[in-house]
Amino acid sequence: MLLSSPLGTLISVIQSVRLQAVNNADLLKKNEAATRAALIDPILRALGWDTANVRMVEPEHVVANKQKLDYLLKDAAGTVAVVIEAKCLHEQLDKLGHVGAAIGYAFSLKPRRLFITDGLQWHYYSPAHSQFHPMETINLQEADAATAALELVGWLDAAQFGYFSQLQPGYPLPAPPLREPAVAEAAAAKSRARAPKVGKPTKAEAVPDGFVPLTQVNTLQLQPGQKPTQLRLPDGTVQPVKTWKDVLVRACEFVLENRPDLSIPFPDRAGKKTKLFAHQPFPAGIGSFKTQYRGQPLFIYTNYSADACLANAQYILGYMPEHQKQQALAVKL
Repeated sequence: MLLSSPLGTLISVIQSVRLQAVNNADLLKKNEAATRAALIDPILRALGWDTANVRMVEPEHVVANKQKLDYLLKDAAGTVAVVIEAKCLHEQLDKLGHVGAAIGYAFSLKPRRLFITDGLQWHYYSPAHSQFHPMETINLQEADAATAALELVGWLDAAQFGYFSQLQPGYPLPAPPLREPAVAEAAAAKSRARAPKVGKPTKAEAVPDGFVPLTQVNTLQLQPGQKPTQLRLPDGTVQPVKTWKDVLVRACEFVLENRPDLSIPFPDRAGKKTKLFAHQPFPAGIGSFKTQYRGQPLFIYTNYSADACLANAQYILGYMPEHQKQQALAVKL
């Protein structure tokens, strides 16, 4: 007996969305409602969101000044969990007006996540992240369909928010498990302690030698314009640096020297591009650093914000063998 795979279904939907985007591009590029119907709604449904259930997926939510948010995805308790702002196909998603307005209105509802999408490109923002730079991005037309499906599941699978596919239509949706007040308050306090203090710069905790592990450096905690002065690599060597881009480049070079088997082009983890390393130069005017890898020219993409540089530096260090990670990547400020 053949069994259906939820992930396989999502992959098929992604492939269908790609075809829709190609076959109907002329219409979708000028009609946001059509983009939502043809490209965004099918993805949400494949992820377990019932777009016909307005208590689960509320469309056109009106906020201050009569501004509208395209989708509110609510968890099983009815709390706003995700906000999605839709744009026409191929519309620029990172225009300052789009990002600023979406973040200002969306985060007033205190969701866990915000997405801006044209149906193919998905930009993921978090309340704890930089105001104008997505934490992660994916392009459904360019990415491998299985990779894209796994990423979307990690971001938006309805099961994360209290909905379970094994329930038959018509069954009541489960409420989140109840916890004793003392346990719930302890968990909330722990969560508040972990959350970055946006708008209130604080000093990251340094180890005795004055270096701060990269995992503790949050650019929202730094004073405006504060830069690193030294970088300590996992093998204990210390190199001078002047910018957060220097930190990214040095981390990349360290991994390239120790991993001769990386596949090139190599995807990034944070920012607007899909390649951190490439053999071909990036377009003129785009920030990059030229080096050598396996006897060939290699270009490291560097046109990132400070927080995206840090995210990519930590990401690339994850490709080092564990036995070579003698110390945490750290900076001195």
